[in-house]
Amino acid sequence: MPHAALSIILIAFLLLVMPVWGWLDTRRLKRNKESAALMRSYIITISAMWLIALLCSWLLPPNVLWQPPAGLAASMRLDIVPTSAMFGVAFALLIGLIAPVIIVRRNPGSADKQLDAIRFLLPKTTVQRAVFVVVCLTAGIAEEWIYRGFVLHFLVSALPSVNGWLLVVAAAAMFGIAHAYQGRVGTILTGVLGFVFSLFYIGTGSLLLSMFLHALVDLRIFLLLPASSTHE
Repeated sequence: MPHAALSIILIAFLLLVMPVWGWLDTRRLKRNKESAALMRSYIITISAMWLIALLCSWLLPPNVLWQPPAGLAASMRLDIVPTSAMFGVAFALLIGLIAPVIIVRRNPGSADKQLDAIRFLLPKTTVQRAVFVVVCLTAGIAEEWIYRGFVLHFLVSALPSVNGWLLVVAAAAMFGIAHAYQGRVGTILTGVLGFVFSLFYIGTGSLLLSMFLHALVDLRIFLLLPASSTHE
């Protein structure tokens, strides 16, 4: 892999610094509930994610990152899985995204339980909602570029003799740990989603489907937030 030393530094940053950054930001937002603090967190998150994604694109060409590492699908036997099956699983995931909406409509109180762990991050005004949409889209695109594209390419290059499934698990674990601020359950669920997104990336041969689904997963938060929860 070109720029090996810088790639290792970036991997170390993602593994060690990102979780701490998320934890510190969480502490700040829980202590400071002012609108300006939340907006500042949104803007810093958007900027940081795009900067890291751009760095990944400098370390590895975008056309390389867009496609999974050569031979990984074959080593994991995912090359025998029809693309239609991948889209079928994606459709099932979309159905899963609708389920919380049905639950909330039947029992609005259940939304509060689902949102408790990240309530401090949620938008409270119309402007915050608009910026939060950008946060969700940034996460869907940039995090897939980073944690699926760059991290998987790095792991395959650095550990060519390691089983592909283990590398995918390792990349998913890094993704989950980066979201440790969401608590134990949130970290595990994020790691599982990262694993599923990796399979879509490898199985379909591009980041497109995983980016689309990732953005939808993050945007689904608006389905749980009643319109009355925001104010000017």
